Amino acid sequence: MRARARTTGLAALGAVFGLVLAATTAVAPASAAKPGPTAATTATYSCAYFAGRTVTGDYVAVNSVGLKAGEAIGVTVSPAREGDMIILSVGGNGIFFEEAPATSGLKFTAPADGSYNFGWSLEAAGTRPTSLTWSFTCSSGSGGGGTTPVVTDSDRDGVADSADKCAGTTLPDSVKKPAAGSYYARSTGFFADGANRTAGITVVDTGGCSATQVAKSLGLPKNTTQSGISLSVLQNWAATH
Repeated sequence: MRARARTTGLAALGAVFGLVLAATTAVAPASAAKPGPTAATTATYSCAYFAGRTVTGDYVAVNSVGLKAGEAIGVTVSPAREGDMIILSVGGNGIFFEEAPATSGLKFTAPADGSYNFGWSLEAAGTRPTSLTWSFTCSSGSGGGGTTPVVTDSDRDGVADSADKCAGTTLPDSVKKPAAGSYYARSTGFFADGANRTAGITVVDTGGCSATQVAKSLGLPKNTTQSGISLSVLQNWAATH
């Protein structure tokens, strides 16, 4: 398994899914130390959340996962073909990437107690499957003696209540007329438009706000909430919240 490091902030976490990052990308040797997790006292999910869980989607993003040192999250994807790779982005106190053949699956073991942000995607060797099913496992480690973070995300959008700019967020956004160029939050927390183009921005980046909430806060026309918000509006909001 190869580890990769990128000099980006956590706000660019979603951009790993097929989008070009403006920051420089560096390949770290396998022996390089991985950035540690955020030393937060609160988290939304624990390792147990992943035990036996299956998700159908192009990619999976789960933020604010409280893990103890040694706890491991495993994932397999179906269909998995020779040459396909599972890509995992891990955000905490820094950001790094891991990859493994899709035919064998990928396991991440927490190097230290703390809170992590995860994103799993598939790099297809050929034609990308039209539907992907992700299956997760959780195995407990010996732990580092720390306490399990407390869940304090009331609306479960991946942003702690203390930092949430929009309370009561509901995912996915309720859009009646999806359109190309109009972005809205999916159930995974990533923003995409009606043509399934991802914005490289997550609900975490927007301070816990969906497109509907952003539009309402900015006083945008009512019909905007029916299809989503423009990429420029989304980017500006994420940059200031």
